[in-house]
Amino acid sequence: MAGRLTAPPLPVETPRALFDVSRLLRQRARAFGTGVDRIDLAIGLDLAARFGPDCLFVHAAPAGPALLPHAVGAAALRALARRWGALPAAGDAKEPDADPSAPRGLARALLAGAVRGAAGGFRALAGPDVTYVVASHSGLPAERGGIDRVDPGRRMRRLAYIHDVIPLEYPEYQTPRSARRFERFLAALGAAPTRYVANSADTARRLGACAAARGWAVEGIDALPPRLEPGPPPRDDPAPRPAVRAILDGAAPWFIAIGTIEPRKNHLLLLQLWRALAEAGTPPRLAVVGRRGWENEMVVDMLDRCAAIAPHVSEFGDLSDAETLALLKGARALLFPSFAEGLGLPLMEAAAVGTPAIVSDLPVFREIAPPGTVFLDPLDGPGWARAIRARLG
Repeated sequence: MAGRLTAPPLPVETPRALFDVSRLLRQRARAFGTGVDRIDLAIGLDLAARFGPDCLFVHAAPAGPALLPHAVGAAALRALARRWGALPAAGDAKEPDADPSAPRGLARALLAGAVRGAAGGFRALAGPDVTYVVASHSGLPAERGGIDRVDPGRRMRRLAYIHDVIPLEYPEYQTPRSARRFERFLAALGAAPTRYVANSADTARRLGACAAARGWAVEGIDALPPRLEPGPPPRDDPAPRPAVRAILDGAAPWFIAIGTIEPRKNHLLLLQLWRALAEAGTPPRLAVVGRRGWENEMVVDMLDRCAAIAPHVSEFGDLSDAETLALLKGARALLFPSFAEGLGLPLMEAAAVGTPAIVSDLPVFREIAPPGTVFLDPLDGPGWARAIRARLG
């Protein structure tokens, strides 16, 4: 991460907050968080710091919703912040230093939280002086009847941070299950007046259209984009692995693509371009940084079996922040040919370190891209080839 990712304080107007920590607890074993994870974490840390003991936490556990006290939830967030190299929120040092993210400690806390919820803890909490906050497209609203189990009278205020509405607008880029789950998530929230915060003006506009078409109860929609603030370099890591070092120390220039390998990211365009470049001569290197997702048979086949691109394309599914940042800083350009995006954190990171970018001509990219960014239709193969060659000098 090229700096510290922060989210503007959400407009919580009640004296107490209930933050849904479900996704973050599921991700606690990961060495590095996705962009959604890091925004979710930043919002949780901010609420914990702003509200102190009046910020409680809820987890949609398999055995039922678990109500976690402030000290337990805040400690779990701090543990993730340490793991992912994020700075703690202001005032965090005042919190107890217990770390329930260890498997036994967290398991006990969740069991106690489920018992607390079943014993009436949520009934005592659910009232108009509490705002339920979810920032992850998961948690209680994604479970059948989940949010009504916590707030059956629908008396709590509701606030949801929305990262995109791609599963509604482009279900072909999702698995059927994930699209249905997202539809259920938003429908459950929209059954009662909900205030929404979007990560971009483009997402806010699209969310408003979806809400109007489906008749959701909307209290308001705000656009509050996250920010990349200057921060310390990534935590100390061992020397880059040999495959990364070979690119950094090699004579060939390189380009980089960052993001989960999934259909809407349009990796196939880049791999086809690199095959053509390889057949025409000696191409630059391409670093593909991101875990493999779903329904990528053609992309995976090219990565695994295309001999023409094998010497020139390197795939990395588990790079550290330091390794990713080193590759990004030295790249001739970030390549971002997506068909759809809610924001585009790699573009923000490239701008933060001064790396040029060649991106799809999407409204949200126009919103966040720095001057000098090259915008192209994601289907314009010849245009992408010309832009890449132009960066080679």
